[in-house]
Amino acid sequence: MRQTNNGVNRLASKGNIILAVPNTWLQLSVIDILSTLKEQYICVKNLQEMYQKIRDYPGSILLIDILSFERSYWDIIECLKKEDPDLSLVCLISKDKLAYVHSLEEDDACYLVEKEKADQMLLPALTRAREDQQKRLPTLNKKEVITLEKDYKGFSNGISTNLSRRSFLKASAVTAVASGVIASNPLATGMKALAVGESPVAGNEEKLVSSVCRSNCFQCCRLYAHVRDGKITKTTPAAYPDEIYTGCCLRGLSLVQRTYSPTRIKYPMRRIGERGADKWERISWDEAINEISKKFMAIQSQYGPQALVVDTGSGNYGLVHGIQGVVTRLANSIGCTRLNICYDQATGYGADRVIGGGIWLWGNEPRTMLDSKTIIVWGSNPINAQPQNWRIIKEAKNKGVKVITIDPIYSATANKSDEYIPIVPGSDTMLALAMMNYMIEHDLLNVDFMKRRSTAPFLVRKDNGKILRKSDFLPGIDAAGDDFYVWDSIANKPVLLKEGPEDVAIEGSFLVNNVEVDTTFTLLKKHVQQYTLEEASKLTSIPVEKIEYLARTYVDGPTTIYTNYGINHYLNGHLWSFAAFIMASLTGNIGVKGAGFAGLYVLHMPVNFAAVYVTNRKMANNTLPQAIFHEVVKDQKWGEKPYPIKAIFTMNSNSMSNFAQQNVWFDDILPNIDFKVVVDTEFTDNARYADIVLPAAFWFEVNDLRVSYNNPYMLYQEKVIEPLYESKPDAEIIALIGRKMGLGQFFPESMVDTEWIKVLLDSDGFRRMNVTYDRIVAEKVIRVQGSAEKPFIRGEHFFNTPSGRAQLYCENPLPRVNFGQDLTGIIEKERLPYFRPPAEAWKDSPLFAKYPLVFLQELSRFRTHSQWYNTPMLRELDPEPLAKMSREDAKARGIKTGDIVEVFNDRGRAVVKAEVNDSISTGILSIPKGWQREQFIDGCFQELTNTEVDPMSVNFAYFDCLVDVRKV
Repeated sequence: MRQTNNGVNRLASKGNIILAVPNTWLQLSVIDILSTLKEQYICVKNLQEMYQKIRDYPGSILLIDILSFERSYWDIIECLKKEDPDLSLVCLISKDKLAYVHSLEEDDACYLVEKEKADQMLLPALTRAREDQQKRLPTLNKKEVITLEKDYKGFSNGISTNLSRRSFLKASAVTAVASGVIASNPLATGMKALAVGESPVAGNEEKLVSSVCRSNCFQCCRLYAHVRDGKITKTTPAAYPDEIYTGCCLRGLSLVQRTYSPTRIKYPMRRIGERGADKWERISWDEAINEISKKFMAIQSQYGPQALVVDTGSGNYGLVHGIQGVVTRLANSIGCTRLNICYDQATGYGADRVIGGGIWLWGNEPRTMLDSKTIIVWGSNPINAQPQNWRIIKEAKNKGVKVITIDPIYSATANKSDEYIPIVPGSDTMLALAMMNYMIEHDLLNVDFMKRRSTAPFLVRKDNGKILRKSDFLPGIDAAGDDFYVWDSIANKPVLLKEGPEDVAIEGSFLVNNVEVDTTFTLLKKHVQQYTLEEASKLTSIPVEKIEYLARTYVDGPTTIYTNYGINHYLNGHLWSFAAFIMASLTGNIGVKGAGFAGLYVLHMPVNFAAVYVTNRKMANNTLPQAIFHEVVKDQKWGEKPYPIKAIFTMNSNSMSNFAQQNVWFDDILPNIDFKVVVDTEFTDNARYADIVLPAAFWFEVNDLRVSYNNPYMLYQEKVIEPLYESKPDAEIIALIGRKMGLGQFFPESMVDTEWIKVLLDSDGFRRMNVTYDRIVAEKVIRVQGSAEKPFIRGEHFFNTPSGRAQLYCENPLPRVNFGQDLTGIIEKERLPYFRPPAEAWKDSPLFAKYPLVFLQELSRFRTHSQWYNTPMLRELDPEPLAKMSREDAKARGIKTGDIVEVFNDRGRAVVKAEVNDSISTGILSIPKGWQREQFIDGCFQELTNTEVDPMSVNFAYFDCLVDVRKV
C-alpha cells in the first residue's frame, strides 16, 4: 500500500481505490496509470481479502479484473453490493468480452473499461466514479471533497456531468487525449497485449444477414449475422422498427459458438454400445433413413400406430423447422402418439378461466408497461429470463414507474427493483386471495368496470351452481341465442343482459321464477372472507402492513403484474393466476392502458397451419400427458386399455433433461423402448441415450419464419450459411423419413422451406394485412399487431369468453387435458380460486422433517432451459452447476463455498459444489437449471423433482420438491 507524501494512509477515507487484479503484468500497468495522479490504492490477492478490505473501507472504488476469478462475475457483484451498497466499481474487461457483461452497464455505480484502452479510459472512469460518489455519498466530509477535487483538477472538467454512462464510454478516449494521459503511460502497448482482440479483417468484405434468435425464452431478439469468407464471425443486435424491442442478450451474442460448437452432431450416428455409453459409429444418411423408416413401419405394423411417439418440445420456435412446423404433418400422416406438453401450462390455464383465449393469450404487448403506475414482478426474474422485457421495465422505472418484486429469492430483478417482498415458496395464491379480500372489505373496487366488463352481476343458481340463462326457462334455445340473467337494480327484477338494463346489482341474493340465485360477486365475496391478512401473513411470512400496502398500491393503478412460469412450478400454480386475474377484474386493472399482465405476449395471427398440419390420414393422438408417459411405457397400457409404445422420435426437445424426475427414463422408459431416434444439433442428455442421432441444421443454416412471443412482429430468418458438416434442415429430415415410409404425396421434393413459408402465409387474414411472402423476404420484419402509438392491450375491447366479459366464477371447470384422472370432489371446488398448500414443498408436508429445504431451479442468464449448456464463452462465466444455499443453512451443516455436497431426497441425488449465497433465503436450496447430466459430479438436479401433477392443470411442479444437503 502506498502513502501520500505526508505519510497519511488515505484509505481511511471514503472514495479510495482497492485494486483486485490478479495478473501481475496487468496489475503493474494499472499501477503505472494510477501513478499519473499519485493515486493511492491497496492491492488484494483474492476474493476473501477483497471482501474484507471493502468492509474495512466502505465507500471505496473497487478497480477489478472482473472475469479473472473462478466465481461468476454476477455472483461477485451481488456479494460486493451486499458488503457495501455505496461501493463504486470500475471493471476491466477485454473488448471481446464486453458483450457478455453488458448487464453491468445497467448499474449506475459500475463503469466498464476496455483493457486494450485502459491507458485512455481508466482515469476518466475513475473521475466519473469520483463525481458520482460525491453525489451519492453525503457522508463525505468537506475536507475529503476538497482533497478529491484538487487531485482530479483538470480531469473532471473534461467530462460533462450530464453525459450518460454510455456516452461517457464513447467520450472517454477524447477526454484522455485532451488531458495528456496517453503520453504519460509508456506501457500502453503492453496493455493492449494483455487482452485478446478481434480477429484480423479477412480478405473478403463482410456482409450482414438478417436473422433471429429462435430459443424459447420468448424474447425473439432480432440479429445480424456477420459473414466473412462464408463463415459467421459474430452476431449483433439488429433494429426493430420500434426501437424499444431492439436488443440482444449474451446468449444471442454467443450464437456463433453454438453454430460451430465442438459438441455439434456432425453426421448420422448409430449407437454401438450400451445406451448412454457414448459409443457411436458414423453411418450415411441413406443407411439412417432406411433403418429409421423400416423400424418405424415395423413397430406400427406389429403394435399399432400409437406405438410410435413423436416427441417435440420448444427448442426451436421456427414455424417451419420448429415445434409448430412440418413435424406435425408427419405425425398426422402416420397417426402416431404425440405427447401432451406438461411444462409451463398452469399460469395460462388459470388465466383462461377468467379472460378466455386459451393458455397462451393472456399478456399485453410489453410496451404497455411504460404507461403503468406500478409494475409488480411476481414470481419472475426477467433480468435473467427475459432481458429485453427487463429493458422496458427499466425504462418505465426511469420514467417514475414503481417496480416491486415478489419472489422467494433475492434475484437480480429484486435487486434492481424499488421494493423487494420475499415470500414463502408456494404461498403466492394465499397472498393474492388475502389482497382480494382486503380490497373487497375496504371498498377498493372499480364497480363501474365490474358492472360493464365482468360477470360480477351474473346470477348463479344455488341448486346446481350454474349461471342462470334464458334457456333455463325456455328449453330448446341454441347456444348462440342464449343469454344471461342479471338483476335490474332500478326495476328490481331479473332481466336478460341483452335487454340493456340501466343499472345492475353486483351483490345480493334473489328469487327468479322460484329459482334461488346469488350474483357471482356475492359468492366470491363470501368465499374470500376466510383469507384474512393475519392468516396470509402467517403463511407467506409477509407482514400484515406490507400486504395491506401491496393491496392499496395495486388498486392505485394502472398496475401491471409481470409474471411468467415461476409460480406455475408448484402444484397449486393455476390457482394463483386464477386469483390474480380475478383481482385485476375487480379493480379495473385489465383491458386498459398501462394495466393487466405482461411476461408472455403471444400474437393471435392467421397463420395457415391447417394447410401444413392436416392430411387425409388419421390424426395423431395428442392427449397422452408427458407426466404419465413413463407409466404408460412401463405398463404398456393407458388406464385399463392396452397401449404399447415401442419407439420414440424426438425433435426440438431435450426431454430427458427437461421432464421432471429423470430417473423414470432409466427405470421405466428406456428399458421398454425398442428404438429411439433423436434429431438435434448437439449431444444433449436426450441424444446420448438414443439409438440413432441425426444432425439437424442450426438456426442460421435454414430459411424460416418466427412469430414473437413478446413483441408484435413477424420475422424472416434468412439462411446465413449452408448447413455445416452433414446436417440437414428439420423439415428435410422429416420429408426424407416420410417419403421412405410411403408418404411421398404429403412430402413432395419441391416443398423446401421457402415453399412451406409461402403456404403458412397463404391466408385471407394475411392478405387483409398485406403480409405476403415477397414482403417479409424484402422487409425481414413486419409489425402484425398494434402500433408504437397504440400498443396491443389484451381485453381492451372484449375478453374471449362466452359473454365477452372477465369471468369471476368458473361455471364448468374442466381439466386442461383429460387422461382418465380421478376428479372426484374437485370440480365444484375449482369454480372459485382457493388456497391449497404445495403438495410437498410445505412445512406441514410429511417429508419436511426428513427433507427441510425447498428445492428451486432458477433460470440462468447463461442458458435458456438446457440450451447453451456447453457454449464456451458462457461456460467461462458460469463454469459448473452449483448448489446455492443460505448462510444459515450452510452453517448448520458445516458447509462452505467450494465444498462438494450431495443434494438428495428419496427420488435421487445431485453431487455438485456448494455456494453460500445471501440471495437465497433460509429453507431454500437452488441449483440453476439447464445443466446436463454429464456436467454434474454425480447424479443430476432433475433426479430430485417428481412427476406428480395437479389433476386440473396437468403441469409439472418442478418447485414442489423437498431436499436436504450434506458434505461429501
